[in-house]
Amino acid sequence: MQGRYCLTNFTYTSTGIMMTVNATLDLYTTPAFFPLQTAPTEAIRQARGIATTAYLWPQNSTITISMFDMPDGAKDYIKKNINLWQPYTNLKFDFINSNDGDIRISGKKDAGGCWSAIGTEAKTLPIGDPTMHIDLVQTADLLNQSIRHEFGHALGLEHEHQHPDNTIKWDTGKLYKAAALDNISDADTYENFLKPHDPTTTTQSAYDTASIMHYKVLPSVTTDGSQVGFNEELSEGDKNFMTFLYPPTSVSPLP
Repeated sequence: MQGRYCLTNFTYTSTGIMMTVNATLDLYTTPAFFPLQTAPTEAIRQARGIATTAYLWPQNSTITISMFDMPDGAKDYIKKNINLWQPYTNLKFDFINSNDGDIRISGKKDAGGCWSAIGTEAKTLPIGDPTMHIDLVQTADLLNQSIRHEFGHALGLEHEHQHPDNTIKWDTGKLYKAAALDNISDADTYENFLKPHDPTTTTQSAYDTASIMHYKVLPSVTTDGSQVGFNEELSEGDKNFMTFLYPPTSVSPLP
């Protein structure tokens, strides 16, 4: 399918690109809970991020969301994570029981990690196909991050580390070697880490290393020893950029 394949659920143990210490959750069998963020009462100063303009949803529209190939507890968990985005948009998220939603989230086992179509790109996929997949067996921090990150894609956001103004000095040789150890092709590594987004087809603001859309980067894959931490929460830049893309009439706290 066309979409963005999220590689955050790979460990990259040879270089430590992605590392976590939490116990692994299995949402096929065990419901899990996490603390919700609280939305601010007003938008903060500067938006940060990057989005594909052509794939943004119509303003004030209702997006129907289907979830399948997973137990009810997993659906509740994913829904709570998705709803962290809603206060910063003018969109309505309508979770439906049928499998023909605008966004169709599969939790099918052994279906290839986490990935999502970008925004309304989902509308171009056959109704019987998922537009997003979430690996339900991950550590809690990675699971939260994966859902929030992938739904950012579903709202039209692109990878922040591929922002034209990113400051990462990749050691591309080491990056390709590390990815290959997790059976990630050079083409997918380039597409998900290195390929810069076209400024003529995207809406963007300041580069944000704290964005949920930014991969973790450790010094072992940069030439200057620089790094970017693991981002589990929506950053203030994420929230503000979303309010820029889909301006809500107000930003209210989550219930």
